[in-house]
Amino acid sequence: MESPACPARARANHNTDDESSKGCATNAPRGPRDGDRDSRAPVATRVNAPTDRPEKLTASGPWAMAPPHMKNLCLLVVATTLVFAACNQPKDGGGGAGPAASEAHTGEVIASYAGKNVTSGDILKEIERLPAPSRAYLADPQRKRQFVENMALNDLLYIEGTKADLDKDPEIDRQVTDLRKRLVVQRVMRQYQTPPEISDADVQKQYDDNPNLYSTTQVRASHILVKDEATAKEILAELKEHPEKFETLAQEKSIDTTTAKKGGDLGMFGQGRMVPDFEKVVFSLKVGELSDVVKTQFGYHVIKVTDRKEGERKPLDQVKEQIRASMRNKAMQDRIQGHYDQLKKDAGLKIDDDALAKVTPPPPPPVGAPGAPGVPVMPSGGH
Repeated sequence: MESPACPARARANHNTDDESSKGCATNAPRGPRDGDRDSRAPVATRVNAPTDRPEKLTASGPWAMAPPHMKNLCLLVVATTLVFAACNQPKDGGGGAGPAASEAHTGEVIASYAGKNVTSGDILKEIERLPAPSRAYLADPQRKRQFVENMALNDLLYIEGTKADLDKDPEIDRQVTDLRKRLVVQRVMRQYQTPPEISDADVQKQYDDNPNLYSTTQVRASHILVKDEATAKEILAELKEHPEKFETLAQEKSIDTTTAKKGGDLGMFGQGRMVPDFEKVVFSLKVGELSDVVKTQFGYHVIKVTDRKEGERKPLDQVKEQIRASMRNKAMQDRIQGHYDQLKKDAGLKIDDDALAKVTPPPPPPVGAPGAPGVPVMPSGGH
């Protein structure tokens, strides 16, 4: 999940098993990101379910220099992580001793190197860690052979690194600690991401209770988003006296920096694009009408509808699953956000915004420098 900053654009019918949940619990929940915009507009969100697959401990750039025919094979070596290397690694870090006893070291010996054996059990254990597409990739005998060779090479490179004391490198320790923390948090979050059951009766009630929703109606709206209710109420009071100031106040006050530049304008949109709490209000408004303060997971909104194109209400059968998915995601979102709020309250979390404003992120590395986008950084020890 991600921070309360809102994504720029929603995509409907997301699968809750999406791998984007990796590391989700290190941030607070919100919807999927769109890399092309930095917006806090209240677009429809979903809750990502956790995945059992661990994150990869590989750099993104190392294989950019590899020959084309090796690139796919190199992708497979990432599955043979430090876990495999550690299982085979003797205590003295050398290559002469045999592997430690474990359940993996069973079956026929398939390969040997530096006094070690790789058994069919070792290979099957590593293959089981791979996602289905990669397993299918190994159906080819030559690729399967290369996979075994890569297992050995990965271990040999690890041994080479330990001889250079790279396993004691503080930066590597930090990265391993960070990964462990992310995986623990991810496991904790799993209990809050179980989709609730939404019955047909629940769907029917939602449909009946919201006559302004589930139609082809479109609206154009503007909003002012702030982080606390008191500020939102002050803005609303001022707008009731001076409605002509909406665009100016949006530019000055709204934390949705993308729409603020346009006076809060969200453009024309249909139903199913915004989060439920926002959508329920905006489609109930008439042109020119101001909403009361609306709370969503992104903050507090004041909304004004500037145009409206009436449409026909869709039959229940046509929107039943859409309603069910929306209710399910909202229930999960509320559960997670409620837990986050309780954690912060119990811990007495306080943030000094004035002090935070003085913290300036360092600039990105110059183009062409190691670590800059598009510049490969060769790995230490091959992991």
